[in-house]
Amino acid sequence: MRKQFILLAILYFFSGNIFSQDNSYVDSLVNWINEHPKVDSQYIQTLHRLSYRYSENDVKKSYYYYQKVQDLSDSLNFTFGKSLAQINLGILLSNSASLDASNNAFFKAIDYADECGALRLKSVSLNNAADNFLSLRNFEKCREYTNEAIPINIKLKAWRGVAINYELLQRCDLSQKLYADAREKLIKGMPYAILANENYIFSQYSVGFGKLYALANKVDSAKYYFRKAIDEAKAENDLRNQFSAYLAEAKYLKNLRSKKRLTLLDSALNIAKKTQYFEGISKASEQLSITYDQMGLTDSALNYFRLYRSGFDSLFSQNTSLNLIINESEWLVKKKEIENQHLLELSQLQKKQIVFKNALLLSALILLVLTIVIAFFINKSIQAKKKKTESAFKQKIAESQIQSLRAQMNPHFIFNSLNSIENFMMQNEKRKASDYLHKFALLIRTILDSSRNEITTVSLDMEALKLYIDLEQMRFHNKFRYEEFVDPKLLSGDYNVPSLLIQPYVENAIVHGIAHSDKNNLILTVSATLEGEFIKYVIEDNGIGRNQAEDYNKINKLHHKSVGLKITEDRVRLFNKDENLNGHIKIIDVYNTDKKPGGTRVEVKIKAI
Repeated sequence: MRKQFILLAILYFFSGNIFSQDNSYVDSLVNWINEHPKVDSQYIQTLHRLSYRYSENDVKKSYYYYQKVQDLSDSLNFTFGKSLAQINLGILLSNSASLDASNNAFFKAIDYADECGALRLKSVSLNNAADNFLSLRNFEKCREYTNEAIPINIKLKAWRGVAINYELLQRCDLSQKLYADAREKLIKGMPYAILANENYIFSQYSVGFGKLYALANKVDSAKYYFRKAIDEAKAENDLRNQFSAYLAEAKYLKNLRSKKRLTLLDSALNIAKKTQYFEGISKASEQLSITYDQMGLTDSALNYFRLYRSGFDSLFSQNTSLNLIINESEWLVKKKEIENQHLLELSQLQKKQIVFKNALLLSALILLVLTIVIAFFINKSIQAKKKKTESAFKQKIAESQIQSLRAQMNPHFIFNSLNSIENFMMQNEKRKASDYLHKFALLIRTILDSSRNEITTVSLDMEALKLYIDLEQMRFHNKFRYEEFVDPKLLSGDYNVPSLLIQPYVENAIVHGIAHSDKNNLILTVSATLEGEFIKYVIEDNGIGRNQAEDYNKINKLHHKSVGLKITEDRVRLFNKDENLNGHIKIIDVYNTDKKPGGTRVEVKIKAI
C-alpha cells in the first residue's frame, strides 16, 4: 500500500506539470452563446455549464443562467434540461446553506434523469446530495449516495465523476478521523483524477494529501501539497480552491510561524472578500482571531472576531434573500400547473351540491379543532413527564455527588492520615511529615473541588488518584509498588470522566488486598484505555485476594460494610445511563501458577465523552 501511494504521488506530480487548463473556459462558453442564438439542447447545456461555473464566485450570474435553463426547458418540455436546472438550483441552495431544500432539488433532478435515461445527470445529483449529507454530518447517507454514483460513472467512463466521488469519500473519512481510510480513498481516486486531467480536481486532491501529511506530522510533504494545490487552483483561476488551500495550510500546520500563518489567512480572507464568499470571510476571520489571540494581540484578535461575526451575519442575510428569490422562482414555475389543476377541480366542485360542500367544510373544521386540542394535551403531558424524569435524574446525580464526597472523605482515611503525620513527627522525620501533609492537603482540596464538578479531565483525575496512592505508600512504608498506564489518546483528546470514580476500588486493593499480605514484591497497577465508545479502567493487585480478605474482615471488622463500592456502582449506572450496568463493572479473582489466590482484578467501563 505504501509503494502504491508513492507511485501515485509521483504520477500526480508529473501530471500537474504535463497538463494545463484553459482559464478562459467561461469566456469561451459566453462567446459560444453569443455566436449560436438558436435555442436547442446544446444551447441549454451551455447555459447550465455557465450557471455551474459562476456558482462559486458570482451568485447573481449563476442564478441568472439557472433561470434561463429552467424557463427554456419548461417551454420546450425538455426533460433533460429540467434535470440540469434542478442541479443548478441544488448547487445554489447548497451554497446558501439550505441543505434540505438543496437535496430536494437534487432528488427531483434524479427523477428527471431517470425519466429521460440520463445516467450522467443522475450520478452528478447523487454526488451533490451526498456532499450535502456530509455538511449535515450524516456520514452513512453520504457514503450511501456516493457509492451509488461510482459504478454509474465507471460504466459511463466518466473519470472526472469517479475522481470527485472518491475525493468526497475521503473528506467523509477525514471528518470521522478515519485517516487510513481517507488515504485509501485518495489512492483509489488518483488514477481517475489523472485520467480526468483537470487542475480543479488536482487541487482538491492536493489539499486532501496536504491535510493527511500534516496530521501525520510530515511537515515538508504537507507544505509541498498545499503549495501544489494553490498552483493548480491558480492555473484554473479557481479562487474557491485557492481559498481552501490557504485556509487548510494555516489550520492544519500547527508549527507554522505566526507571520507565515497570518500571511496565509490574509490571502484566504482577501479571496473570500473578493468573491463575496461570506462563509469564507467568517472562517478566515475566525482563524485570524485565534492566531492573534495566541500571539497576545488582543485588539487585533477582537477586531477579527467582530469581522467573523459580521461575516456570519452577512452570510445569513444574503442567504435569506437568495432563498426567497429561489423559492419564488420555483413557485412561479409551478404556478401554471397549479392553476390548470385548480380549473379542473373547480369544474368538478361545481357539480356538487352546496349543502355537501358546507358539510364537508364543517367536518374538516371540527376535525382540525379536535386535532389541535388533542395534540395540545398530548404535548403538555409529554412535557410534564419529561420534566419529572429530568428532575428525578438530577436529584439522583446530586445525591450521588454528596454520597461520593462523603465516601472519598472517609473518616477512617483521614484518621489514618493524621496518625501517619503524627508518627513521622514522633520519629523526628520532619521532611516526610511535611511531604505527607502537603500531599494530604492537595488531595483534600481536590476532593472538595470534585464535589462542585461532577466530571473532570482524565489527566487531572489520574493526578488526584496518584496523590491518594502516594499517601498510602508513605503510610505503609512503601510496602508496595505502583504502576500506571494511561492511553495517549485519552491524554491528547478532550475526554472527561467522573472525578475520583475508581478511588474506592484502589482503596480496597490497598487496604484489603495488599496491607494484609506478607509478600515481598507487592504491586498495584492501574490502567485507563480507550475501547470504542468506552473508557476502560483496570485496577489489579497481587495481594491476598478476596476470600482471605473476607476471612480477615470477619475476625477483625465484624461490622465492616463497603459503602464506597455501592456509591461507585450508582455513579457508573447514572453516568452510563444504564440501570442494569450490563457488564460495566467486573471483579475477577486472580490466581497464581499454583492455582492459589494471587490478588484481585477490577474492570470498570464508562462512556467516553
